[in-house]
Amino acid sequence: MATEHMVICEETGWWATAVRRFADGLPLSLLETDSLSACIDLESNCDVLFLIVEVRRSMLDELIPWTVQVRQRWKQTPWVAVTTREMRRSEWFLREAGAAHVLFSPRQIGEAICMLRRHLYAIRYRPRSRVEQAYDSFFSDS
Repeated sequence: MATEHMVICEETGWWATAVRRFADGLPLSLLETDSLSACIDLESNCDVLFLIVEVRRSMLDELIPWTVQVRQRWKQTPWVAVTTREMRRSEWFLREAGAAHVLFSPRQIGEAICMLRRHLYAIRYRPRSRVEQAYDSFFSDS
């Protein structure tokens, strides 16, 4: 079985430090990468459930192709854009690019962790439909 991960893609290290402060008790391992391409190049058995991506003005052009690749690889994985206050004008662009949330300070990281906890609860404990139950029972080994 693949290990479940939260990936932080950043150059500064500020956001990973903030995440570690708030993420005690999360059932995920934390992976850090320093570029969008390094995030996509993670091993194929890497089950990514949540992404936090530091966005700089210089990388806005590569963000849309990256988002397409993320959606192809990890279909249900939400990602949070983290950036500086100087990038506030780009918030609409980041949300349109697919960011589930946008943060402008490491002090806001608690909002992303709350979102992650809700996401984990939804994918692990949501009620299964009758169709899903029938499918599972039809293809079970017993």
